[in-house]
Amino acid sequence: MHYKLLDNLGQIEQNEWDAVFKGIPEGYSFFRAMENSEFPEFRFYYLVIESDNEIVSIAPLFSADFNLDIAVEGWLSKFIKSIRKVFPRFLIIKTLFCGSPFGEHGVLGIKQSFKDDPGIIPLLLQGIKNCGIRVNAPLVIFKDFLKQDTLFLDALIPKGYSKVESFPTVATELNFTSFEGYLESLGSSARKYLNRKLKQAYLRGKIEVKVVQDVASEINQILELYENTYYKGATKFEHLTKKFFLQIAHDLSPHTRFFLYYVDDKLAAFNLCFIYDDLFIDKFVGFDYEISKKFNLYFVSQAHNIKWCLNNSLCYYYSGQTNYATKSLLGGKLIALHAYLKHKNIFFNFFLRLLILFFKPGNFGQDERLK
Repeated sequence: MHYKLLDNLGQIEQNEWDAVFKGIPEGYSFFRAMENSEFPEFRFYYLVIESDNEIVSIAPLFSADFNLDIAVEGWLSKFIKSIRKVFPRFLIIKTLFCGSPFGEHGVLGIKQSFKDDPGIIPLLLQGIKNCGIRVNAPLVIFKDFLKQDTLFLDALIPKGYSKVESFPTVATELNFTSFEGYLESLGSSARKYLNRKLKQAYLRGKIEVKVVQDVASEINQILELYENTYYKGATKFEHLTKKFFLQIAHDLSPHTRFFLYYVDDKLAAFNLCFIYDDLFIDKFVGFDYEISKKFNLYFVSQAHNIKWCLNNSLCYYYSGQTNYATKSLLGGKLIALHAYLKHKNIFFNFFLRLLILFFKPGNFGQDERLK
């Protein structure tokens, strides 16, 4: 076996990708859209492992700056922010990630017949090390992997990687025949709370929802709403652009839906979602906060998404990271995600293991848009 490092997805045929990843939801077209969006903060790479000229593994990689204190709270978070007033890049490190900037979870493609091959991990790590040197990224992070992936990735721990709990994602299984059935599945207080929010919203004005796939005519308004939410949120990693929204609508056209929320004929919120078979992924949102608070648009959109899923026979609703308290109240279940990280400097790697003790991603989620 040998590996090669590619910097363009077009160097991999889609049938070769699908043979390794088995048609994962956010797959070839999703990565192509991200690459074509030309994000200034990300550079994408693909570590390909071959055996007898057959691709047996693909590791999507990307480089970016990373704030190591993203999941640190309390006095330590305040202390780090105070240091940044003097040293702006303190604990902001150029990092090479394995995974996706904003996929629902990390992906690492390995053909089933090679999952137990002892040669995969050494080649994977050698390729990632060389890529890290190439892009001058001293820190490597395997980002947001599911529990079943840890059976394979725990082999990184003896190689000096530290394992840490990442921000969980939230999923709701919709085994109901109607929205009323969904409401009945909630606790009494949650059901009353949601019904009150929805009643208030529809009594205060005219709310209209349009579901579209092409948003070229509304793109400037959508970008403005997204920027509102981006700067309001507590955590920031990716910063989407106008080109991304247009690109994703083009490259993933069978799978994208933009839910546009008009209040008294004014666009006040949007929700970009992905549809794959029986799966609904609630991906990105944007709000006019002055209007959305008055009309409870966050709750209106949550209810509308669930109704839409039920009307279209979708069984699983993924609502993403953060806002855990509210999403749990509305029936969501936390899905644990894990990360593995290692710095090339042995002393900094030791410091990293100490910093991990203060990571509290599960408690991080009271988004300002809900207040």
